[in-house]
Amino acid sequence: MAIAIAAIVLTVVNLSFFQAHRSIESVGSQRQTYQMVRVVMDRMMKDLSCAYVPSTEGTGRTLGEEDVSLYRFVGKDDSDGDTDLDSIHFTTAAELGLPGSMGGLSEVGYFLKEMENLPGHYVLIRSEDPLPHYGVSKSAREMEVAEDIISLNIVYLDHNGGEKDDWDLEQTLALPRQVRVTIAFAFRDEPLSFTGTAHLPLSELKLTVSEGAPE
Repeated sequence: MAIAIAAIVLTVVNLSFFQAHRSIESVGSQRQTYQMVRVVMDRMMKDLSCAYVPSTEGTGRTLGEEDVSLYRFVGKDDSDGDTDLDSIHFTTAAELGLPGSMGGLSEVGYFLKEMENLPGHYVLIRSEDPLPHYGVSKSAREMEVAEDIISLNIVYLDHNGGEKDDWDLEQTLALPRQVRVTIAFAFRDEPLSFTGTAHLPLSELKLTVSEGAPE
Protein backbone atom coordinates (compact mmCIF):
# COMPACT_ATOMS: atom_id res chain seq x y z
CA MET A 1 0.00 0.00 0.00
CA ALA A 2 2.80 2.38 0.97
CA ILE A 3 4.60 1.56 -2.28
CA ALA A 4 1.45 2.31 -4.29
CA ILE A 5 0.96 5.64 -2.50
CA ALA A 6 4.61 6.52 -3.07
CA ALA A 7 4.25 5.70 -6.76
CA ILE A 8 1.17 7.93 -7.04
CA VAL A 9 2.93 10.78 -5.22
CA LEU A 10 5.99 10.39 -7.47
CA THR A 11 3.80 10.46 -10.58
CA VAL A 12 2.03 13.63 -9.39
CA VAL A 13 5.36 15.28 -8.56
CA ASN A 14 6.80 14.37 -11.97
CA LEU A 15 3.66 15.61 -13.74
CA SER A 16 3.79 18.89 -11.82
CA PHE A 17 7.48 19.26 -12.63
CA PHE A 18 6.99 18.73 -16.36
CA GLN A 19 4.00 21.10 -16.40
CA ALA A 20 6.05 23.73 -14.58
CA HIS A 21 8.96 23.13 -16.96
CA ARG A 22 6.69 23.60 -19.97
CA SER A 23 5.31 26.79 -18.42
CA ILE A 24 8.82 28.13 -17.86
CA GLU A 25 9.76 27.25 -21.45
CA SER A 26 6.61 28.99 -22.71
CA VAL A 27 7.35 32.13 -20.68
CA GLY A 28 10.96 32.11 -21.90
CA SER A 29 9.91 31.69 -25.52
CA GLN A 30 7.33 34.45 -25.21
CA ARG A 31 9.91 36.75 -23.63
CA GLN A 32 12.26 36.14 -26.57
CA THR A 33 9.44 36.91 -29.00
CA TYR A 34 8.60 40.16 -27.21
CA GLN A 35 12.26 41.15 -27.20
CA MET A 36 12.55 40.49 -30.95
CA VAL A 37 9.36 42.46 -31.61
CA ARG A 38 10.59 45.40 -29.52
CA VAL A 39 13.83 45.58 -31.49
CA VAL A 40 12.06 45.25 -34.86
CA MET A 41 9.37 47.80 -34.03
CA ASP A 42 11.90 50.29 -32.65
CA ARG A 43 13.88 50.04 -35.87
CA MET A 44 10.85 50.40 -38.13
CA MET A 45 9.43 53.33 -36.17
CA LYS A 46 12.76 55.18 -36.23
CA ASP A 47 13.17 54.60 -39.97
CA LEU A 48 9.64 55.82 -40.65
CA SER A 49 9.80 58.79 -38.28
CA CYS A 50 12.86 60.01 -40.20
CA ALA A 51 11.22 59.58 -43.63
CA TYR A 52 12.58 62.33 -45.85
CA VAL A 53 11.43 64.63 -48.63
CA PRO A 54 13.14 67.90 -49.64
CA SER A 55 11.58 71.28 -48.91
CA THR A 56 10.39 72.90 -52.15
CA GLU A 57 7.18 74.77 -51.35
CA GLY A 58 7.79 78.50 -51.02
CA THR A 59 11.51 78.15 -51.78
CA GLY A 60 11.34 78.68 -55.53
CA ARG A 61 12.81 75.22 -56.00
CA THR A 62 10.96 72.70 -58.13
CA LEU A 63 11.53 69.06 -58.98
CA GLY A 64 11.19 67.38 -62.34
CA GLU A 65 8.62 64.59 -62.45
CA GLU A 66 11.36 61.96 -62.49
CA ASP A 67 13.25 63.65 -59.66
CA VAL A 68 10.41 62.88 -57.25
CA SER A 69 11.37 59.21 -57.47
CA LEU A 70 14.73 60.08 -55.91
CA TYR A 71 12.78 60.52 -52.67
CA ARG A 72 10.42 57.61 -53.08
CA PHE A 73 7.81 56.63 -50.49
CA VAL A 74 5.97 53.62 -51.86
CA GLY A 75 3.68 51.51 -49.70
CA LYS A 76 1.99 48.57 -51.42
CA ASP A 77 -1.06 46.70 -50.18
CA ASP A 78 -0.66 43.01 -50.94
CA SER A 79 -2.20 39.80 -49.63
CA ASP A 80 -2.49 36.06 -50.04
CA GLY A 81 -6.15 35.31 -49.44
CA ASP A 82 -6.93 36.83 -46.03
CA THR A 83 -3.25 37.21 -45.10
CA ASP A 84 -1.77 40.72 -45.28
CA LEU A 85 1.63 40.77 -46.98
CA ASP A 86 2.23 44.50 -47.29
CA SER A 87 5.53 46.15 -48.19
CA ILE A 88 7.05 49.62 -48.00
CA HIS A 89 10.08 51.41 -49.50
CA PHE A 90 11.02 54.99 -48.60
CA THR A 91 13.86 57.46 -48.19
CA THR A 92 14.97 58.03 -44.61
CA ALA A 93 17.52 60.15 -42.79
CA ALA A 94 17.69 57.70 -39.88
CA GLU A 95 21.15 56.64 -38.77
CA LEU A 96 20.97 53.28 -37.04
CA GLY A 97 24.65 52.44 -36.84
CA LEU A 98 24.19 49.15 -38.68
CA PRO A 99 27.28 47.40 -40.06
CA GLY A 100 28.19 48.95 -43.40
CA SER A 101 25.65 51.78 -43.07
CA MET A 102 26.60 55.26 -44.25
CA GLY A 103 25.47 58.59 -42.91
CA GLY A 104 22.98 60.69 -44.86
CA LEU A 105 19.94 59.55 -46.84
CA SER A 106 19.16 55.93 -47.64
CA GLU A 107 16.33 54.03 -49.23
CA VAL A 108 14.96 51.56 -46.70
CA GLY A 109 12.41 48.85 -47.37
CA TYR A 110 10.45 46.30 -45.35
CA PHE A 111 8.82 43.27 -46.94
CA LEU A 112 8.22 39.56 -46.37
CA LYS A 113 9.78 36.45 -47.89
CA GLU A 114 8.27 33.03 -47.30
CA MET A 115 10.37 30.72 -45.13
CA GLU A 116 11.76 27.59 -46.74
CA ASN A 117 9.82 24.40 -45.98
CA LEU A 118 7.33 26.34 -43.85
CA PRO A 119 4.39 27.58 -45.95
CA GLY A 120 2.48 30.50 -44.49
CA HIS A 121 5.44 31.63 -42.37
CA TYR A 122 7.60 34.54 -43.46
CA VAL A 123 10.86 36.30 -42.77
CA LEU A 124 10.77 40.10 -42.41
CA ILE A 125 13.44 41.64 -44.63
CA ARG A 126 14.92 45.09 -44.15
CA SER A 127 16.61 46.39 -47.30
CA GLU A 128 18.89 49.42 -47.52
CA ASP A 129 20.54 51.31 -50.37
CA PRO A 130 22.49 54.50 -49.51
CA LEU A 131 23.33 55.38 -53.12
CA PRO A 132 21.23 57.94 -55.06
CA HIS A 133 18.93 56.29 -57.60
CA TYR A 134 15.53 56.66 -59.25
CA GLY A 135 12.59 54.54 -58.14
CA VAL A 136 12.78 51.56 -55.79
CA SER A 137 16.26 50.06 -55.64
CA LYS A 138 16.94 46.74 -57.34
CA SER A 139 20.37 46.34 -55.74
CA ALA A 140 19.68 47.07 -52.08
CA ARG A 141 21.43 45.12 -49.36
CA GLU A 142 18.99 42.83 -47.54
CA MET A 143 19.00 41.67 -43.94
CA GLU A 144 16.62 39.32 -42.11
CA VAL A 145 15.31 41.04 -38.98
CA ALA A 146 12.53 38.67 -37.81
CA GLU A 147 11.11 35.26 -38.62
CA ASP A 148 7.94 33.21 -38.08
CA ILE A 149 5.79 36.13 -39.20
CA ILE A 150 2.33 35.28 -40.48
CA SER A 151 1.17 38.74 -41.60
CA LEU A 152 2.32 42.33 -42.10
CA ASN A 153 -0.28 45.09 -42.37
CA ILE A 154 0.64 48.73 -43.00
CA VAL A 155 -1.92 51.54 -42.92
CA TYR A 156 -1.28 55.17 -43.90
CA LEU A 157 -3.08 58.13 -42.34
CA ASP A 158 -3.44 61.20 -44.53
CA HIS A 159 -3.71 64.83 -43.46
CA ASN A 160 -7.46 64.55 -42.98
CA GLY A 161 -7.17 61.52 -40.72
CA GLY A 162 -8.31 59.15 -43.46
CA GLU A 163 -6.82 55.67 -43.66
CA LYS A 164 -5.27 54.35 -46.86
CA ASP A 165 -3.98 50.87 -47.64
CA ASP A 166 -1.23 52.12 -49.96
CA TRP A 167 0.78 55.26 -50.61
CA ASP A 168 2.81 56.64 -53.51
CA LEU A 169 4.76 59.89 -53.13
CA GLU A 170 4.67 60.45 -56.89
CA GLN A 171 0.88 60.67 -56.66
CA THR A 172 0.41 62.45 -53.32
CA LEU A 173 3.52 64.70 -53.44
CA ALA A 174 3.59 64.48 -49.63
CA LEU A 175 4.33 61.94 -46.93
CA PRO A 176 1.54 60.41 -44.86
CA ARG A 177 1.02 62.01 -41.47
CA GLN A 178 1.23 58.67 -39.67
CA VAL A 179 2.05 55.07 -40.53
CA ARG A 180 0.57 52.22 -38.50
CA VAL A 181 2.34 48.87 -38.67
CA THR A 182 0.86 45.60 -37.37
CA ILE A 183 2.96 42.44 -37.35
CA ALA A 184 1.58 39.02 -36.40
CA PHE A 185 3.98 36.31 -35.24
CA ALA A 186 3.32 32.59 -35.03
CA PHE A 187 3.49 31.55 -31.38
CA ARG A 188 2.42 28.06 -30.38
CA ASP A 189 -1.34 27.72 -30.96
CA GLU A 190 -2.17 31.43 -31.10
CA PRO A 191 -0.58 34.25 -33.11
CA LEU A 192 0.79 37.29 -31.31
CA SER A 193 0.02 40.65 -32.93
CA PHE A 194 1.89 43.88 -32.24
CA THR A 195 1.14 47.37 -33.52
CA GLY A 196 3.31 50.48 -33.68
CA THR A 197 2.51 53.95 -35.03
CA ALA A 198 5.11 56.30 -36.47
CA HIS A 199 4.54 60.05 -36.74
CA LEU A 200 6.27 61.65 -39.74
CA PRO A 201 7.34 65.26 -38.98
CA LEU A 202 8.09 66.08 -42.63
CA SER A 203 4.55 65.17 -43.70
CA GLU A 204 3.74 68.90 -43.64
CA LEU A 205 6.00 69.47 -46.64
CA LYS A 206 4.39 69.50 -50.07
CA LEU A 207 6.61 68.83 -53.07
CA THR A 208 6.50 71.33 -55.93
CA VAL A 209 6.83 69.62 -59.29
CA SER A 210 7.24 71.25 -62.69
CA GLU A 211 6.07 69.21 -65.64
CA GLY A 212 8.76 68.97 -68.22
CA ALA A 213 11.36 70.51 -65.91
CA PRO A 214 14.89 69.68 -66.94
CA GLU A 215 16.42 66.67 -65.23
